[in-house]
Amino acid sequence: MSQTTGQQMPPPPSSALGALFPQAQQLAAGFPGLLSKPWVGGGTEGAAVPIGIFATLHALRIAYEVRKGAQASGRRPLLQELFTMLTFSFGGAVLTALMLGRTQPWLENNTTVPVYAGAYLLMACVPGDLVYRFLRRTSPVSDVFLASVDGLIRGYGVTAAGVDLVRNTMRGQPVADSLVAWITVGTVLGSGGGIIDDVVQVSAASWGLRVPAMLRAGPSLDVKLSFCATVGYILTTHAWSFVEHAPGFPLSAALDAILACVPRLSDQEAHLVSGLLCSAVLGTAAHAQACRYAAAERRALEVARRKKYDDAPSSGTDDDDDDVESESE
Repeated sequence: MSQTTGQQMPPPPSSALGALFPQAQQLAAGFPGLLSKPWVGGGTEGAAVPIGIFATLHALRIAYEVRKGAQASGRRPLLQELFTMLTFSFGGAVLTALMLGRTQPWLENNTTVPVYAGAYLLMACVPGDLVYRFLRRTSPVSDVFLASVDGLIRGYGVTAAGVDLVRNTMRGQPVADSLVAWITVGTVLGSGGGIIDDVVQVSAASWGLRVPAMLRAGPSLDVKLSFCATVGYILTTHAWSFVEHAPGFPLSAALDAILACVPRLSDQEAHLVSGLLCSAVLGTAAHAQACRYAAAERRALEVARRKKYDDAPSSGTDDDDDDVESESE
């Protein structure tokens, strides 16, 4: 009997996060189920209402941001605002599906488009603007909460539905071994809606092609965050090996030795960490943006009041202040 016959296979590489926090793997394993949990029922399969809680909150977040933008720059026809909202919602999935030659994800089920369209109709058409006004009244708490939910979904999406889609689901195809494809798909998936708007200006009153602002002023926060989340996922999971994919390159062994210095996470742990970090970044940015938006609202209200007083006769009263404030909302 040879010496290797009874030799056991080496254990899988240990996770740095799991070594520090023994419950991390358990939390990471439950993360996808949490993101897909429906409003009614214990799972998406056979749920009485197969609509995800986080998907609904994500739809409200995008609808809220589109409505705020329209409120500040001028309202558009309802169908135009709705198309803008759907573009921001599915733009990344549309672009990556086109690049990879796959079916559009939003066509693969019966709930995605109705949920997102319904969210904007709630934001734009409810009598008295109750939903939008409630979110404005509770700002910046509402902004930070919805942005944090968006970050959890985005961090998970660019890793599990981006990088893993290319390297695992499309295994056996040349694109599965392309580091460029992994990074491109992950980045575009998390920021595609903004990229489309940057090029075509779907959020403007009149559409038109232009040189993207990201090429003149640099990438937006969404592009930077999606890129960093994608690259961070590849590094921490040790998914790429130069020796394996580029054995003829003279520096492959040295580059792999450098990559090995990055603390290793399991795929599930990296999904969780990516979601939490994206959530923290977007939540912080949303707080700052909400403060700027509120300041702009106050300035617009003051300008409207001054204009109203200047145009009013000298015998006028201050009874119309509430009407001006409600119009500014």
